Amino acid sequence: MEGIKVFLLTVLVFGVLIFVHELGHFIACRIFGVRVNEFAVGMGPKLLSRVSKKSGTVYSLRLLPIGGFNSIEDGNDAESEEQSDEKKELPEYAFGAKPVWQRIIIIVSGALMNILLGLIIMTALVIGTEKYASNTIAYFVDPVTGVEVESFCGMQSGDKVVKAGGRSVHTADELAYSIFAKGAEPIDVVVKRNGERLVIEDVSFPTEEKDGIIYGIINFKVYAEEKNFVNTVKQSFYGSTNVVTQVYDSLFGMITGKYGIKHVSGPIGVGEVIGEAAKAGFDSILSISVLLSMNLGVFNLIPIPGLDGGKLVFLIIEAIARRPVPKKIEENVTVIGITLLMALVIAVAFKDVFAIILRR
Repeated sequence: MEGIKVFLLTVLVFGVLIFVHELGHFIACRIFGVRVNEFAVGMGPKLLSRVSKKSGTVYSLRLLPIGGFNSIEDGNDAESEEQSDEKKELPEYAFGAKPVWQRIIIIVSGALMNILLGLIIMTALVIGTEKYASNTIAYFVDPVTGVEVESFCGMQSGDKVVKAGGRSVHTADELAYSIFAKGAEPIDVVVKRNGERLVIEDVSFPTEEKDGIIYGIINFKVYAEEKNFVNTVKQSFYGSTNVVTQVYDSLFGMITGKYGIKHVSGPIGVGEVIGEAAKAGFDSILSISVLLSMNLGVFNLIPIPGLDGGKLVFLIIEAIARRPVPKKIEENVTVIGITLLMALVIAVAFKDVFAIILRR
């Protein structure tokens, strides 16, 4: 029974995130007058459908509750490839007939909706937080004795940290992550002390190792700050940008080889994490949803063929060259990209399954 609950919760979370993504594309299409032949909630066989008399769009509910899709009119029913590449031969409601800047907005709107959703959820979490943690240090904890101390490596109680490891920080979460990501080696820390800006060089924070990777860990507590409108906006905004930074760092780490496939999780691994979050409470599920929503938004903008980022690259090339990339080239590159992505998805799925089996 517990497994069924986790499965349904995972489907619901992924379904909402993908639905919001597709809704972003749909709204942008309607704004710019691009016909959407079908807007579907779910995948697979249709359960219910209705045709809009005004727009001709088919709104459908499908069997599998795993997101949704837009069937956008691309106008590629022309008789020849040459005709399909000429915007003047396309109907005015076709995607390809629109100016390239409008098509760019339509392509990125799905990812932007996911990022916006993450910001909204983050704001709800911040509002529900009892105390706001600042980036001003209250005291340090001696890593050996556990005793509270007022100074560490030149840093002092009352210092407001504004930069750590080359990254600007505005909240406790940003500060903790900057040390986590950069603090495996000595880093420079910039603080404000008594109105002065000081650079404290080569601060060595405690470290820990996980899955063969060494991370920095904080050894201090911070003061709380007043819970008001300005700080709510600050905590929400920088909390969201901090999540985006984490997603970007993870993706960059995969590309550069810092993280291997064992550090990557697909829907199966994420489902397990969601299950653990469900045990911890609703706030934990929302926190995971922020990360997933931001992840979906940022990942989709990576310039990989088959993703929105890949389509964006073709549109940027068209804007520079003042002519579209030949359809054959775009289609072939996209097929290769999708094939590689599917191979990665399958490999990660097998990894997640074997990891769960071994733990049991």
